[in-house]
Amino acid sequence: MKKTAKLIHKNKIILNNMVMASGLFEISRGLMFAGKKRIDKGICLIMPTKSDVRHGAAVTMLFCFRSYDILFINSKFEVVDKKTLKPWTPTYTPQKPCKYVIESTKGKFSNINIKDKVKIEEK
Repeated sequence: MKKTAKLIHKNKIILNNMVMASGLFEISRGLMFAGKKRIDKGICLIMPTKSDVRHGAAVTMLFCFRSYDILFINSKFEVVDKKTLKPWTPTYTPQKPCKYVIESTKGKFSNINIKDKVKIEEK
């Protein structure tokens, strides 16, 4: 069974049931080929490294058919980058190193800003 978690920002649940992806295949796939229901739930890609990374956290939108909001969060749970990516964008590398990459529906993270703190609570 896949692990799920909540994304919380300023005591408000932003994503209630996002999938936690830690395996190489799951991280590489992200939300590629995902349907609207799965995209709305969101996914948290956990970088398989001990420290925050920048190039290892690059995201591709190949085989994605909707725009996504992407949050890049460091190991201190600070948002270090935020981007809305359009379908078929070859690659995007975050501006700063991170440990977590969260993908979801365009507009989902509109109230979250760079430098904000978030919580990720595993269920």
